[in-house]
Amino acid sequence: MKKWRSSTMGCLIIMGCIWSCKNNATQMENGNVPIPVQAVTVQQQDIAAYHTFNGVTVYQKKENIRAHVTGYISWLPYELGSSIRAGQTFAHLRTKEQDALREAVLIDSTLEKFSQPLGIQSNGTGIITALNVQKNDYVAEGDLLATIAEPSSLVVQVNVPFVYENNLGVGTPCEIILGNDRTIVTQISGSLPIIDPIPQSHIFLIALPKEQLPESLNVQVRIMDRGHKGVKVLPVQAVQSNELMTDFWVMKVVQDTLAVKQRITLGLQTDAWTEVASDSLQVNDKVVTEGAYQMQDSTLISVQ
Repeated sequence: MKKWRSSTMGCLIIMGCIWSCKNNATQMENGNVPIPVQAVTVQQQDIAAYHTFNGVTVYQKKENIRAHVTGYISWLPYELGSSIRAGQTFAHLRTKEQDALREAVLIDSTLEKFSQPLGIQSNGTGIITALNVQKNDYVAEGDLLATIAEPSSLVVQVNVPFVYENNLGVGTPCEIILGNDRTIVTQISGSLPIIDPIPQSHIFLIALPKEQLPESLNVQVRIMDRGHKGVKVLPVQAVQSNELMTDFWVMKVVQDTLAVKQRITLGLQTDAWTEVASDSLQVNDKVVTEGAYQMQDSTLISVQ
């Protein structure tokens, strides 16, 4: 009796497995196996489109220190990168005539005042960005000894194609994006009445008097073109299109089991988000972001 029951149970288990496998095979043949996908919800938020231009840092105000007589540098306490203020003595200069007076001073002490080195004063406040002499160097009258850049005169120079001329002006808000992922929020402070003849670009200036940045630093300047408030947006990877980019759609998730094709109209776009318009797509509706490539309308899915 026990053997008969065991045999019966074994047959039932085998028949169940055969039926399950056969049913799964039928589902696979009919395309009813859910496709695993990832999905996000439609969000409502502000979106803006930007123009990005290349810029470079420039010190607008620089002062040159020059030799006012011919002679030798006898004292020079500054180095490249040192700070100096207007009126401070930059160096001492000793002339050939003063060297000749050394022996004469031993005879006539009244000549000593004429043998003292001549001081060269700084005519600007800032940082020494160029130093062309060292101690004991011989210089001629008028030679350039050093260049001082005033940090408060720092600007970003932006070359903007002339076609965007009407979108920019003094006071236009902008963002300066540095190479270390730092962003400075500011505005355009001026422009030059000059057009670069080759690229046909207009030069705009952004003053940064409180920033400590090196000269000739390449930056990106981002300026908003237009924006929309409180619109429906989706990640760009959720949008699909035909080969000609004339028809756009998303796969809307219905009851977490079905993906339905919904045609949409695109609005403003950024690198990550796109504005969408569709009467059948509402805020908080789910759409497929991964796994929808070449998916047919009304496909069974499994949201991961």
